[in-house]
Amino acid sequence: MMNYYIDVIVPLPLNNLFTYRVNEKEFKFLKIGFRVIVPFGKSKFITAIVANKHTHSPEFYIPKDIEFIIDEECSINDNQLKFFNWISKYYMCPLGQVLKVALPSLLLLKSESEIILTTKIKDFDLSHNAELIYQNLILNKKITYSEVISILNRKNINKTINELLDNSLITLKEEIYDYFKPKKILKIYLNRNYINNQDKKTIINSLKNKKSQIKVIKALFLNAENSIPIKELIKKTNVSRGTINALIKSKIIEKKFENIDRVQFNTVKKIKTAQLSKEQEQAFNEIVTNFNNKSVSLLHGVTSSGKTEIYVKLIEENLKKKNQILFLVPEIALTTQLISRLKKYFGDTLSVYHSKYSLEQRTEIWKKVIRNDKKARIILGARSSIFLPYNNLKLIIVDEEHENAYKQFNPSPRYHARDSAIYLATIHKAKILLGSATPSLESYYNALTNKYGLIKLRKRYGNISMPKIIIKDLKESIVKKTLNGNFSTQILNNIKETFQNNEQVILFQNRRGHSPYIECNSCGYVYQCINCDVSLTYHQSTNELKCHHCGFSQKNNTKCKKCSNQTILKKGLGTQQVEEEIKIIFPNVKVKRMDHDSTRRKNSFQEIIDSFEKNNFQILIGTQMLTKGLDFRNVALVGVVNADSLIYFPDFRSQEKCFQLLLQVSGRAGRTKKQGKVIIQTYNPNHNLFNKIVKHDYLGMFNEQLNQRFLFNYPPYTRLIKIILKHKNLEKLEKASNWLSEALKNHFKDQLIGPESPIIPRIKNKFIKNILIKIPVSKNLTKSKKLLEKSFKSFKMISLFRNIDILIDVDPYN
Repeated sequence: MMNYYIDVIVPLPLNNLFTYRVNEKEFKFLKIGFRVIVPFGKSKFITAIVANKHTHSPEFYIPKDIEFIIDEECSINDNQLKFFNWISKYYMCPLGQVLKVALPSLLLLKSESEIILTTKIKDFDLSHNAELIYQNLILNKKITYSEVISILNRKNINKTINELLDNSLITLKEEIYDYFKPKKILKIYLNRNYINNQDKKTIINSLKNKKSQIKVIKALFLNAENSIPIKELIKKTNVSRGTINALIKSKIIEKKFENIDRVQFNTVKKIKTAQLSKEQEQAFNEIVTNFNNKSVSLLHGVTSSGKTEIYVKLIEENLKKKNQILFLVPEIALTTQLISRLKKYFGDTLSVYHSKYSLEQRTEIWKKVIRNDKKARIILGARSSIFLPYNNLKLIIVDEEHENAYKQFNPSPRYHARDSAIYLATIHKAKILLGSATPSLESYYNALTNKYGLIKLRKRYGNISMPKIIIKDLKESIVKKTLNGNFSTQILNNIKETFQNNEQVILFQNRRGHSPYIECNSCGYVYQCINCDVSLTYHQSTNELKCHHCGFSQKNNTKCKKCSNQTILKKGLGTQQVEEEIKIIFPNVKVKRMDHDSTRRKNSFQEIIDSFEKNNFQILIGTQMLTKGLDFRNVALVGVVNADSLIYFPDFRSQEKCFQLLLQVSGRAGRTKKQGKVIIQTYNPNHNLFNKIVKHDYLGMFNEQLNQRFLFNYPPYTRLIKIILKHKNLEKLEKASNWLSEALKNHFKDQLIGPESPIIPRIKNKFIKNILIKIPVSKNLTKSKKLLEKSFKSFKMISLFRNIDILIDVDPYN
């Protein structure tokens, strides 16, 4: 008799596939990508994904049977499995971990232990906690583990459970829960027998004096679909449920539950896509021509050159063929204005996917995409949208392709969405367009070396002049004693002039909070985080000192913790302090702040954007959120309060990042008819980079940085792999990192840097050591990774090092 088996991926940080036994009927029914429930471990059940079907029995263990099959249609398709495997191998991350991150957790059913009461009779005393659970079980008969945790308000409940088990009062059972339920709405329909005009008269005549019922019928007649949600119908007609029930009983109307979308946007009247300018039309044609020969093209267009309209034209062409389109943006923040623009053009064919949506909303979109539902032909999303189950993906657009936000830092896999999207396009035989006013050095280098197509938009739409950028020397203001807080006279005069012209101002400071640190002027004590080797940031709105790495916070005290003197000074500059100073200087001007702290509440970001667009306030202060492609038509002036922290950062990309950030924020000024103005305040006005920023000289910056990268062996001339080791014991960590470094030197020799402590050597009570490996592009990256994995295996075999955390970051960005 033939035996049948499936190999499955489990959503755990494990690389192995696990084999389970199925019967012949199950074997024939199952497809690659189906979800199945399997026993895993001693008593748990877990969702797994079918990755393979075969008839070969495992050599070293007897496989278990699956518990049951969840799906009737695939939840994951073949192309996704190829993509997940590539992510796993390229970013050196277990395949199960990729699955866990990629799928909405509502698709991953898992079991939960249920505690069931076996007897209500006992003649002995229990501990307080056990008695509490026992009494609860008398009332409810069974409760779950998570409910016990909630009742006792503690996570360690094993002692209590064991006490009840030892006294034969309970048994345990594993139950599997499916948490996703489609959202339904109750609708009232006119009976199909009464939909023509003659029938309308017949119904109304038959109801005669029943005015309330007639109101319901007329409301349904006026509706194009002859159906209305019951709550809306009651509100519109002001009738009771009894009236509606009477009509249902007489079979004039019917009620029916319907699935509805959890993600809904305001209805927008569709308009035709805009006519492209001559320059845009030329760029569009070049992209189409490039796509004949190359899968990847780079659109280098200055800020406000109209790149979005070119994207729209490409989307329009693909929609005609019923293709799926992925439109990637680096931040959720960017989706706000884009949704409005794309909705006007494409209506209900647009779906949005990002982490701020609920699990139910994300699961709903996932199911639409795998069906190629017409409501999900265009996916606008942040980096996680690359994992969706596309089956007809033919165009990927990566807007602001230079942005670091495309790189995932924690948890693993530490993938880069732009680079991963390029491989995703290869799997689907799709075309991919990268767009930016300040492309990453790597992308521009690939374009110049003919790996990508290159298309340029050199002018702003409508021939508007690029903003005039002025560098203001703060040292000069200090000498002349003309600084007002952190503002020079020049920037304040320009702000006044902008108000007089009924225009708006953006002020940029790339640090949230009020002051980066608090220092005692008597003894020099600086308040530090108790969990991290970093100073606490002062937040004025809550009068707290906060750590931006672990979340620790404490109330600010006017007395020094060390010497008890009341000589505490706030040092450094954050967005809250900028807001405070501006409100003092311009007391009658409306000001808002946009940073991580001010946009935590749901819809708060959207509210700030909408309010600023409507000219409800004059000054918008913010962090780099402001630089990410936002389009404000009335902003005439951009002020950079202090640019120095951007330049002097120990990272080989710091000059490139500074150039990109300052040019992007400058691009928010003067986006309509009038030339905008940008004032950048600095203590180092003669820095070479500012000269290039003033001239909007991207190529000058590119060539200079490329030469530096060549001299010091950095990308694009090498590939980087960063190994991060963490442990609570510094001495143990140093031994481990030194051992691993020596082992790796056998393979990588002078290509290895470290171990070194990072700028912040301890985070969340764990010390950190970094090892950086530079692999020349001429060397085989796959072989290098295999050598790394070999060294890691040897490392983990040493008992002293087994509890050292090792994180791997391929193509690191910080």
